[in-house]
Amino acid sequence: MSRWQQSWRVLVVPYYLNRYARQVHVLRVALAFLAGLALVVASGMPHGGWMLVTILIVLGGVPHWGGVRRKALERMGGSLLGALAGLVAIVLHGVSPYACYGWMLMVIALSTWHAQGRGGYLALLTGITLVIVGGLGDEPINEALWRSCNVLVGSLIGMAAAATLPLRAIDSWRFLLADNLREAALLYNRIAQRFPLVDEAALEQFNDRLIRMRGLMASVTQESSLSSSQLERVQGFQRGIWTLLDRMAEVASVTPALAEDRSPRRAIVRTLLRAAHALRFNQPQLLSEPLPEADNPAAMLRPSHCHWLVAELALTVEALRRELQLILPLLIAAPPPARSLVRRLRR
Repeated sequence: MSRWQQSWRVLVVPYYLNRYARQVHVLRVALAFLAGLALVVASGMPHGGWMLVTILIVLGGVPHWGGVRRKALERMGGSLLGALAGLVAIVLHGVSPYACYGWMLMVIALSTWHAQGRGGYLALLTGITLVIVGGLGDEPINEALWRSCNVLVGSLIGMAAAATLPLRAIDSWRFLLADNLREAALLYNRIAQRFPLVDEAALEQFNDRLIRMRGLMASVTQESSLSSSQLERVQGFQRGIWTLLDRMAEVASVTPALAEDRSPRRAIVRTLLRAAHALRFNQPQLLSEPLPEADNPAAMLRPSHCHWLVAELALTVEALRRELQLILPLLIAAPPPARSLVRRLRR
């Protein structure tokens, strides 16, 4: 494969897009800004700076498609409502300045009231755009319309750039999950064979990925048909695996139960690795094989603490496998950003 082909793969393959997410994000912000700048310079649109500001607001601090889409749609909605409110303020100012100021005060009060709840960004932008478009009510109507137009065009450019080079939260989430499952398999295998952990760095990395996954959950639910309860269950299973591995690392040195012949170590490791591979390469068929039922420590003659930990780990891994068997097809079925953008704009 040529160097050009390898560079092109970075821009189209989800794995590489996420691996070089920061570079891709900088590239698409720069391209969107250049597109907006070229449009303003070529067309001579008045108040073109608002278009460039909007592009940076929509794209700058939100890398994932779900967040960009939500932010752009809320900005466009807030801009439309604020522009209409600003135009009303200009008309009222021609009748009575006090009527204009009373109208502006009422809109600002409503926007700040709703800014504390769901859709707060839209409500806040409504009030801000009112002031930008209407000023003190003495702004020319044509300038108010141009400012509104710039904000809307800037939002569309930002959404188009995000859809062209999509950094999806569902891809970041599943790749982090795949890394955690692979890490859990290697950790369990190492602990079971009594190999020392290097400063417990791997367990810390596992927990760091878990924290990063939680930060992606809101965007994942927006980009797919997954519910927050499904994502919470996956988070809970991972926390359970992390806790069990941490406890195993403490007691494995004083008992051979983890690595003995009847231990389900190989089956657990295989299930975790297959699940990680299924998530990374979109192969749900790898999740179809159930984990063999672990021996019940209560039926053993002299069960150790590790016997109970292994049995609990087997139950947790099997529950996670079943959950992923339901979730992965929904992740695969999530529409590409460009298609979901078209659907949104048609509604």
